[in-house]
Amino acid sequence: MTTQSALGPHNLAPGVLAALGWQDSQMVTARALSRPRLVLCELDEPEHARRQEAGLPPTADALLLHCRAHVDPSFLERPSPVRIRGAVAARASWRSARANLAEFGVFGARVAVLPAKVARRDAVRAEAIYHGFGLVLAEKPHEVIQPPDTCVSTKRTWVHRLVEEIVYDAVLTQRSLSAGTWAATRS
Repeated sequence: MTTQSALGPHNLAPGVLAALGWQDSQMVTARALSRPRLVLCELDEPEHARRQEAGLPPTADALLLHCRAHVDPSFLERPSPVRIRGAVAARASWRSARANLAEFGVFGARVAVLPAKVARRDAVRAEAIYHGFGLVLAEKPHEVIQPPDTCVSTKRTWVHRLVEEIVYDAVLTQRSLSAGTWAATRS
């Protein structure tokens, strides 16, 4: 759990999400802003249904998003099909977790899951507080050392929309993979 391979959604202990109060969020791995990130989100079912009825798939490419916005400027004003709670990085070092989560601050909360000996260091705690990172112990019981700052920018830009679309695409991909796995086991 404390290595780079811990990025996958199946490796993060449910106790970490419960400690944060995020146990009802969906976990997806999304490549947002050039890095793979573990993002916790919730699908906005009414907006998803509207998009499905209109035949609008996720627009997870910057050029395609610009084209769609040019053809339909109101697209950028529409509600997001996902509500992003935050991003989580389970790592062995504070430096690695911070590097993975640093750019994500304007999109949602950021939480580093670290070994106790790292998370409890005064320098790590001070920097986490200063930058608004949450800290959770990787070992059980998964204690929240520092809650994340959940105040994010309310002004949305096209980059916000792009990240939302990337996460929306990851949610739908994960749903279809789960449905395919379930169907394969039923056959």
